[in-house]
Amino acid sequence: MKRIALFSAALLISACAHEMPKGEAFESTDQLKLNSASHWDVLAQHEADMIKQTLSASSLPVFIQEPKAGFPFARAYHHLLTSRLAEKGVQVVTRPDLNAATISYVVDVVEHSPRYRENRALATPLAQGVYYLAGTYLAKGAYDVTTTAMEIVKSPFYAFGNQVAPGFSTSVEVVITTQIIKERRVLNSDSRVYYVDKGNLAHYSHQAPIPLPHRFTLTDR
Repeated sequence: MKRIALFSAALLISACAHEMPKGEAFESTDQLKLNSASHWDVLAQHEADMIKQTLSASSLPVFIQEPKAGFPFARAYHHLLTSRLAEKGVQVVTRPDLNAATISYVVDVVEHSPRYRENRALATPLAQGVYYLAGTYLAKGAYDVTTTAMEIVKSPFYAFGNQVAPGFSTSVEVVITTQIIKERRVLNSDSRVYYVDKGNLAHYSHQAPIPLPHRFTLTDR
């Protein structure tokens, strides 16, 4: 019995000496999801407003750089941005001009592990009480095993009543950055982060074609 107590004490001292920071999640926030081309138009409208405001002190014309990629968003966003700028009275030129500012945009695709799913369940009163308990001084001083146990205890209350938000997926995100450049100076750079459905990923990046399976026919000859 004494040996077990000494061994437990040694483990406790070792854990304290090599304690690692505990991972904390960011506060939950809402993030928009791109579901249609009309949403691309909303983005173009927003960026056109910002470009108009950036160039308000000058009468600089703008040249919108042709997208190098041919996926649907790249082409459509070019036309939508051109239309929204012209609508606001911004002079858009069709060729590069030394007197014009250049507008460029890029799309970065971020794919998360398919095993990752954000917990979007609504908190029941009982779950809120469990969260309060998890945030007390006693719980914060516990080790990871206690934290894991708390997560196990909390999860049934979140699954209870089928309270998970429907149609929610967090496996793919896109970062869309629109910039205004004049003579190697970035006059404005705006980045927006959105969720997209996995099935719509081809709208925002090139997808490698799936190779056709090889078929072999065996004969007796």
